[in-house]
Amino acid sequence: MTNPTPTAQVRVAALYCYPVKGLGAVALPHSVVGGEGLAWDRRWMVVDSAGRFVTQRQLPAMAAIQVSLERYQLCLRAPDGRRCYVPLTPPQGERVATQVHGNPCYGIDEGDAVAAWLESVFREHWRHGLRLLRFAHDAVNDAALLRRVGEQRFARMGYPDRQASTGFADGYPLLIASRASLTAVNQALVANRESCVEMSRFRPNLVLEGLPAFIEHDIDTLGFNNDALSLWLCKPCERCPVTRVDQTSGEVVHASEPLGVLKQLGRFPGTAIFGVNAIVLAGQGQRVSVGDSATITWQT
Repeated sequence: MTNPTPTAQVRVAALYCYPVKGLGAVALPHSVVGGEGLAWDRRWMVVDSAGRFVTQRQLPAMAAIQVSLERYQLCLRAPDGRRCYVPLTPPQGERVATQVHGNPCYGIDEGDAVAAWLESVFREHWRHGLRLLRFAHDAVNDAALLRRVGEQRFARMGYPDRQASTGFADGYPLLIASRASLTAVNQALVANRESCVEMSRFRPNLVLEGLPAFIEHDIDTLGFNNDALSLWLCKPCERCPVTRVDQTSGEVVHASEPLGVLKQLGRFPGTAIFGVNAIVLAGQGQRVSVGDSATITWQT
C-alpha cells in the first residue's frame, strides 16, 4: 500500500486514561505503556450489588464524575464538589468474581466507605447498590488473574502467537483515534443539522494528528521512540450507545447521534466504527508523550 501521508507529520495530539471504567477521563502529558495499556487505565470498575459491572450504558451520570491521579491516591469528584479518595496501593481482601461483557475476571473490593460515597452520589439515578473493585492482578501477581483478549481473532488473522491482556477495559488494551476522523464526523453532523461532538465521546487513549480522515484503518503498526515501542492496530472499534452521552454533564443528548452518522461514514457502511483497537507488540515500559512523532507501517 502506498503511504498516503508523510509519517513525520503524524504526532500524538492527546493522551487519556480512564482509571475507573465509566467515570471521567484523565488527560495526560505522557504515560508509560504496559502490556495492558496506559498506566492506570481501567484499573477500577463499578459493580452493582450482584457483582455485575456498571457503565455509562446503564448509568450515564457516571461521566460527570471527575477523576484525578494524585501521588498516593485517586480522587473522585462529584458535580456538587463531594470528593472520595481511593489509595493507589491495591487493597487486601477476598477476590470478587465479576465479568466484563461475559469475560470472567476478578476484582478486590475497595470497601464500605467508597461504596457509600458512590451510592450517595448516584442516589437519584440508581437503586441497586454500588461497589468499587480494583483489578485483582494489581494486588496478586498471578497470571491466572490476567484478562486475555483477542486470541481467537489474532489466530484468524494469521497471528496465533500474538497475545494481549487488559484490565477492566471492554476489549483491548488501547484505543487509537484521529482528529481528522472526528472533523469528518462533525462535518457530517452539521450537514444533518445536528450538533458537533467532542473527542471525549469516544474515550480514546491516543489521539493522532496529521492523518487524513479514517486512514487509521489502513495502519498496521505505529512506532514511537525510534520504534522501541510498537503498537499493532488490530481491530476497528464498533461504537456503543455511550457515544450519545455528554462526557461533561453525564446526560444523553441525542437518541441516535453520532451513531447514525458513523454508520454512513468511513470504511464500514452500516456499522458505527470510530477508532482502532491496538495492542503492544514490543516496548512494554516505554513512555509515550503528547507531541511524539510516530512512524507508520501500512497494511499490505
